[in-house]
Amino acid sequence: MEAILQLNDEFPLMAEREAGMPEGIPAMGVAFGLYPIKDGAKSAAEGRDIYKDVEFVKICAPGDRNSHVFQPADESHRRRFPKAYQAFKDRAHNPIEGTLIEAWAPISRSVALNLKTLHIHTVEALAEVHDGHIDRIGSNGRELRERAKAWLADAKGGAATQQLAAEKKALQDQLAALQAQIVELQRASGKPVSSPVPPSTPQDPTADVAADVAAAARRPRKSA
Repeated sequence: MEAILQLNDEFPLMAEREAGMPEGIPAMGVAFGLYPIKDGAKSAAEGRDIYKDVEFVKICAPGDRNSHVFQPADESHRRRFPKAYQAFKDRAHNPIEGTLIEAWAPISRSVALNLKTLHIHTVEALAEVHDGHIDRIGSNGRELRERAKAWLADAKGGAATQQLAAEKKALQDQLAALQAQIVELQRASGKPVSSPVPPSTPQDPTADVAADVAAAARRPRKSA
């Protein structure tokens, strides 16, 4: 993560003394910015990595290489460094949510960077490029858009399959837990432990009546 932060221009440091501190206290290097964090719930639901931008704060003491704070920003950080936070708000862009285009395996990094210059930061955005703008991507723009659409559709289908498999496993785990409880109760009561018997298929309650009627019809009638 350290290398990523050093190259991340979303966190330009500015010198600011913490609010309320006396003049003798040196200023800190402070920056607020948006940092992409993986959304675990949405990623599981969609079958692909979904990221969302979260406000982070970076705090460094000038001259101290071991002084480095990088974490989600809360209200206390905003109060401590109001000038740095206002600077961030003045340059802030709209939050990004989706699969980052540079993390999309089918394309190279150079293609991803070219797409980002066109404000295409996610696979979802690529799939939604309007026909009137698609040629600006290049000669393969339409092919890339179709690949993005197909990839998103496949990922969603895979997510549904994974969800069904997870639900099935959860039911199996519940059944195994119940069976284990039954065995423990039998042992505690001194009863012989029996293996769980799977439920049998219930019989049709009308089957015996139908058989009796059919048998009666086959019997020879007595003469009057």
